[in-house]
Amino acid sequence: MPRREHAVVVGGSLAGLLSARVLLDHFEQVTLLERDTFPDEPVSRPGVAQGRHLHVLWDHGRGLINGLLPGVEAAMLAQGAPDLRLPADFLWLTSGGWRRRFDTARMLTFSRGLLDWAVRKELFARPRLAVRTGVEVTGLTGSSGDETVTGVRYRERGDASRTEERMPADLVVDATGRGSHAPEWLAELGRPLPRETKIDPLLGYASRYYAIPSGFDPGWKALYIQAGPPRARRTGGLFPQEGGRWICSLSGAGGDYPPTDEEGYLEYARGLRDPVLYEAIKDAEPLTPVVSFRRTAGHRRHYERIRSWPEGFAAIGDSVCAFNPIYGQGITVAAASALELGRMLREDRTTRWFQKRVKRAGAGAWLISTGEDRRYAETQGPPVPPHTRVINAYVDLAVRAANVDPESCADMLDVLGLAKPPTSLFRPASLARVIAARTKPPVDRPWSTEHASR
Repeated sequence: MPRREHAVVVGGSLAGLLSARVLLDHFEQVTLLERDTFPDEPVSRPGVAQGRHLHVLWDHGRGLINGLLPGVEAAMLAQGAPDLRLPADFLWLTSGGWRRRFDTARMLTFSRGLLDWAVRKELFARPRLAVRTGVEVTGLTGSSGDETVTGVRYRERGDASRTEERMPADLVVDATGRGSHAPEWLAELGRPLPRETKIDPLLGYASRYYAIPSGFDPGWKALYIQAGPPRARRTGGLFPQEGGRWICSLSGAGGDYPPTDEEGYLEYARGLRDPVLYEAIKDAEPLTPVVSFRRTAGHRRHYERIRSWPEGFAAIGDSVCAFNPIYGQGITVAAASALELGRMLREDRTTRWFQKRVKRAGAGAWLISTGEDRRYAETQGPPVPPHTRVINAYVDLAVRAANVDPESCADMLDVLGLAKPPTSLFRPASLARVIAARTKPPVDRPWSTEHASR
């Protein structure tokens, strides 16, 4: 195996942090380059575009994070991150009706600032990791003929007049997110621009924090009111977070964006498929202004198709594939992709092989998010394949089965949490449960804990 002295990670996103963790197992030195600065406290930072919106971690993702950084979950729980039973602690209106409150799985809810802080706290304590902030990478360096990437060019952020410097590396990992300049960097090395696929449901978010009212105990801890496409475009989530507060995130597809003014925000919440979320927040104390986010299109760069992909360079996370964040799967995909990076190094594979594995790691999340996004007539992107409508029709039946049958619910949560591929819903046992559940009556609104089943 080649000697591995130095790896560079460009971008302090979660995918970048987890990549750095994996690289420490294989390189004598790892350097993390980030444009912004990292706060010392568990708060949001400007470089994380979705930092002030709703974040969750499914069971499978928790297991992956714990395997990479065993102290992260304990640190988050110590800070008060709620550990919820799923869906027993939820009042959940799915696209197919109310979901019975089975005790099937668990979900960690938290602010993004808390997760990133906990990851940095454990990661940055490890030796052989150098962290440089306020640094802007401007390009890649290559060997003779540019067959291999040999490092990066960089400068201090905000000083375009300063001479670029060079940092040699045996491996460069791009984790700069949706706004990655990797296509331009590769073009400078003579590589073709990657083909890109974009599916945009014209979805926008608006979120704010509320204090949980003293003595508030309706029998649920979290609310999730999903859209009912194609007509009902609005979704609302009200989840507890550390610090005894709620985060309320409202979203709408097809250009039905939630407003950011006080009156408009509450009125939008009243227009969800059920008024229970509005009733919970209308008299609650707001802790922050309403903040919006609309850069939610599904976006995939097909790096795996570039046959002349240079050795010594890899792209990961949203730099490769960004999903509509409403499904809460990006953290899990980032962790799974980081593990594939470790596999590449253990097995001495090529970086082009890694790009194929990154695509596979995000395939389930891409299929789920784009399949749902294409239900709206306003969605922009490639034509909807005929088989997508057939699949969506079956998924509707599977959702209704998950509402009333505990085993079907477990099947569905495994898929949503990426523990199993979406194709698992078509296996004979799952198919039989979906068919059997068609005769069961739908669930009335399950107000209290007496509806929770174990």
